[in-house]
Amino acid sequence: MDIKQLRDYIKKFSLEDGDLGSQGYNRVLVQLFGYLGHGKSSFINSCKYVLQDGENFQEHAEARETDHGLTMIRNAYPLTDVITIVDNRGCSTMNDFERAEVYAQLGNFIPPGQKVNWKYNFRTMMDELEMSELEPNFTDFIVPIFVYR
Repeated sequence: MDIKQLRDYIKKFSLEDGDLGSQGYNRVLVQLFGYLGHGKSSFINSCKYVLQDGENFQEHAEARETDHGLTMIRNAYPLTDVITIVDNRGCSTMNDFERAEVYAQLGNFIPPGQKVNWKYNFRTMMDELEMSELEPNFTDFIVPIFVYR
């Protein structure tokens, strides 16, 4: 399969095309996570560029080479009608607290468009998750991708 065929396949992808249909899913949510400055936002810009037939590069997700990371807000970027890619805040050490925060982002406990504030107290973190009052979203098929350079 060449790049044009792959691009067309992605653009035409439908959850209904599987052997068992959509199984209740409405959207594929590609969740990017990883260390600070490892290219999550750059990956999003590349995906958007390729799916737009490589015309007129636009920076959709702010991307710069940095040691401290730029993404502070979970941002969602539609790639197709069915596939959305999410730029999650990166972590610096992947310690226990950061792993819990990554879990909260990947599980959509922190909705897209909301600022991610790292907590370094387990109780505070759990209290905020319980208070978020988010309704479970069982219609997103979540695909976690660890970006590492």
